[in-house]
Amino acid sequence: MRYDFDEAESAFLRAYEVINSTGVNDGGRTLGAVLVDEKIKIWKGEPYERAMANFYLGMIYYVRQDYGNARGAFENALFKLRDYAGDEKAAKKDDYREIESNFAVAAIMLGKCWQKLGREDLSRENFKRAADVRPELSEVADYDRNLKSNLLLIVETGLAPEKVTDFDGSIVGFSPRPNQVPPPPVARVRIDGSVATDPDLCRPTIDTVVMASDRRWQDIDTIRAVKSGIGTGLLAAGAIEGVRGVHERGSAQRRDLTAAAALAAAGLLLKATSQADMRTWEMLPRSVYVIPLHVEPGTHDVAIDFPSMPGMRQEWRNLPVPEAGEATYYMRIRRYDSGPHTWPPPAMRPPTDGPPPDDVAASDRQSVTR
Repeated sequence: MRYDFDEAESAFLRAYEVINSTGVNDGGRTLGAVLVDEKIKIWKGEPYERAMANFYLGMIYYVRQDYGNARGAFENALFKLRDYAGDEKAAKKDDYREIESNFAVAAIMLGKCWQKLGREDLSRENFKRAADVRPELSEVADYDRNLKSNLLLIVETGLAPEKVTDFDGSIVGFSPRPNQVPPPPVARVRIDGSVATDPDLCRPTIDTVVMASDRRWQDIDTIRAVKSGIGTGLLAAGAIEGVRGVHERGSAQRRDLTAAAALAAAGLLLKATSQADMRTWEMLPRSVYVIPLHVEPGTHDVAIDFPSMPGMRQEWRNLPVPEAGEATYYMRIRRYDSGPHTWPPPAMRPPTDGPPPDDVAASDRQSVTR
């Protein structure tokens, strides 16, 4: 968000290494997760979180006009998904079929990369792919519109859902669910004070609330459910042994009560260690908007808002738009951060010994002072 893209690139490359590592949870880590706590395992994120990590890496390269590396990152974001077809037995046996990704935002950006690299066939193919999975994005994924674009806005708003536990803490769900919240809003762009877009160009390309509730975008971890089920069974068996021991006498009573205590202890241990791994990527947005525009070259004041959400807006002044090529700007819309901000942002300005500019957020102003 601060446009410190060098640090951001380094972070996403480290995430890429973890996401694509193999064997890191073999042996001791897997056994520890079963017997102790799932947090012992290396956390690679839910599939939609991994897709977003690759998308951000590609976005950084695209902003820098490094379209070759951007293409590779967006392709990595379009990995195949696992479809368990709603079959719980299939999920437990890890039996699934692979299907094509419906991650429309990466398909759109991949189409733009191929367009920049001179491959019209692949560009049209990926734009079509995005429009096929999300027909309402046909304007955003229009080949000719993107070919003429000299100003691309990548806008984010909202927050992804949080992980929650159900029942005894061994089942992971996400909150909110799609039926608990209204759909993401349609954006609006103003250039130098005038509305420059129509609603069909400002629709969200993804909704992480929907993705998180879609089993194709979730990891099926059966160890958690198995541990919980075994723990429940051991507790039940311990109760039965305890009842039997109460009615026994002498050594038989001691034997049954000892067995009951052991079973109950094992059951409680398994129940305690079956708690879900609640790690999550807390800063992910709910929605991402990709808005290709053609405006007069020069500098412009650009404002983004959402008519259905008063107070959600952001304004930037003096955004440069080139004579040739395409300038890309990333904006994260947050309440109480409407601006106006002046380009370039503080992270891209040469260091000075004077006070920080007025448009630096309070938290960033403290860090600049330190």
